[in-house]
Order: sequence, then C-alpha cells, then structure tokens
Amino acid sequence: MTKLYEQEFSELRQQNLSQSVVVECCDGYDRIEQHEHQFAREQFWLMSFRPELCFERIDDYYYADLSQESDHSNYKTLVSKFYLDGFHRVLTPNVPGIPEDYIEKAGYNYLFFLPDILETEQFFANQRMHLIRLEFDPHLLTIFDSENSKLPLPLQRLLEGDEGDRFHQSIGRITPAMQTALQQILECPYQGTMKRLYLESKVLELLALQIYQWTEHQTNSINKLPRSLRPDEIERLHHAREILIQSLEYPPSLLDLARQVGLNDYKLKQGFRQVFGTTVFGYLQTQRMIQAKQLLADSNLSVAGVAQRVGYTSQSRFCDAFKRQFDVSPRTYRMGLKRA
Repeated sequence: MTKLYEQEFSELRQQNLSQSVVVECCDGYDRIEQHEHQFAREQFWLMSFRPELCFERIDDYYYADLSQESDHSNYKTLVSKFYLDGFHRVLTPNVPGIPEDYIEKAGYNYLFFLPDILETEQFFANQRMHLIRLEFDPHLLTIFDSENSKLPLPLQRLLEGDEGDRFHQSIGRITPAMQTALQQILECPYQGTMKRLYLESKVLELLALQIYQWTEHQTNSINKLPRSLRPDEIERLHHAREILIQSLEYPPSLLDLARQVGLNDYKLKQGFRQVFGTTVFGYLQTQRMIQAKQLLADSNLSVAGVAQRVGYTSQSRFCDAFKRQFDVSPRTYRMGLKRA
C-alpha cells in the first residue's frame, strides 16, 4: 500500500492538472471538481451555504490501495458523514478516548470532532467511495437547542468551550428519513436561489436527524454504559486486539481470549467496544477481510487458499462475507486488479 502525506497528495493533483476539471457553478456558492491520477478518479461537489456550514459530496473510485496521512492542526469544526457506498479504514493512534483503528462504511453515519491530531486513512483498490460530508461550526447546533441541555454530552461540552474533548461517534445506520433527505439533495429539482434554500434546508434536516438519532441512542443506553476502564484494563484490551490480529486463521473463542488477557468475558466485550468502537467479532471480521484483500492482490493463493488463510473452512461463506464487506466477489476483485 502506497503511503502519501496530505501535502504530497495535493502535489500529485497539481502534477495531473491536465486531467482535472474545476467548474465554478453559476449560482456562486458551489463548484464541482474532478481529478484523475494513478491512484484514483475523484469527484467533489462543494457548497458553502454560510461561513459556518459547508457541504461536500465525494464520489471517488480507487485504482490502487492508498494510505493518506493528514494533520488536523487548528481543525476546529465538527464533521458529519453519511456513507452511501464503499468503506475505508482510519488509524488514530495515541488519541485518548478515540478508537485507534476503525472502519467507516456504507449505510452508516458518523459525527466527530478531532482537532490537533495526526490521522491516517486507508483506501482500497477497485472500490467506489461515495459519501456526503458536512463541515460546520459547533455553535450552529444552537439552532436545534438554544440551551444545549438536550444535546448529547460531548456536544454540550464542546459548546461550553471545551475544545480539548475530542470524540468520534458512530451514530448508527442511515435511517429511512436520512435516506430520503440524502436522495432529495442528490436529485434537487431547483436552480438559483431556490436551489440554495432547498439544499440548505435539507442539510440542516440531515444534521437534526443525526443528532436526534444520537440522543435517542444515548437515552436508551445510559444505564448500560460500563464504568471507566483502568489503565491496566485498557492495556489488556490492546493485548486482546493483538492476539486477534496474530490469530486470524485460528482465533480463540471469546472465553479463551478473556482468559488469555486476564479479563472476564463481560469486561472484554464491553471494554473492547468502548476502546475500539466495535465488537470483538466485528473487529476480527474486518481484519480478516482486509487481510484477504491484501492476499488476493499480493499472493498467488487461490480463493480457497485465501479463505483458509483468514480462518474460513467454507469457501462459499468466505465469498459471501467478502462480498458483504466490499460489494464485490473475491474472484471479480482479483480480475479487476489484473485488468488494472
């Protein structure tokens, strides 16, 4: 996987300006950019409704695996994402309270505030990435709740001036109401001033639906939250993660893993989700699929051999899991690599 820093990626676009298109739309508040280079074909639709609220539709197709490191210094805005297609992996090491390794994927929505960190995003070959991204000033939230009392606690603290309280929240699945609003944005029937008013109203509707979903989840789960983890328990959870990574072919059972790291199974399940943002099985499954993709690209193993290497005794079950994760079969993915 090729690794590029943010500045290197910008320079790559500059070097390929002959294959880029930038269209300044006549409405004066939006533009479309298209870029193509050896790693991807990129398309952005950018809109700025007001200084504190920006919209971006990202529709990319990756030709090769790419790791991009970004510096979030002085990044003081909230970011909301709604994934329509594809997935990518995010690494945020040594950031207190933030999972070190997580996946953002199609069908889900996310909200985060991550200033002053280094972040690595990994994108994978032969995959479309299609999402809606909103960037906005935290104080825009006061239009939903002027007293902030009903907002989720991380947002309340942010509005109270605690900009050091970073968070990355997987809100949940995109709801039918969100899906309707997203579709209305992509199929806007208006032009000019009406277009701007319509799109801004739909973007604000998306934010309201997202915050409502988070608030509902917080209310429903408030009594299920685990107590704070001790430093030694967090260390044991990291050890559990390393065991999983080293044991993809023959992973331990949940009880065996708990015994190996010195935790009970309840603490392992609850703590793992708290630290890494997913279940033990979910993490294992994601790592298996990521390794499978690398093996299909970089080895001469058959599909059956790849399935066995990542812990599947049934090739058909492996193919089903791979297609659920990447929306393409292992064989089709490998054929696409050969054509590229």
